[in-house]
Amino acid sequence: MKKTIFYLTIAVVVLLCAGPLYSAEQHEAKDRFQLFNAEYKSTFIQTSKTTVFNEKKLFKIDSKTGETWMLIDVFKEGRDIKYWKKIKETPDN
Repeated sequence: MKKTIFYLTIAVVVLLCAGPLYSAEQHEAKDRFQLFNAEYKSTFIQTSKTTVFNEKKLFKIDSKTGETWMLIDVFKEGRDIKYWKKIKETPDN
């Protein structure tokens, strides 16, 4: 009988300790991605001239890895196509 109570006590303690850890993992996965709007300078290059203009886009950042994506919105063949394009890192010069 004492062994049964001992094992039940150990099981309860383990469950009580594991609960918050499991909850923290779910919370981390839920808040992993952050969305934000940003304005940046974009360049349209033509053979005769180059035009610089401000553009606004929606970005998504992975708070765990630091990877960033930009939402691309294209109208092609009568359809509105949206997809996330990963922003690649460029080396500092």
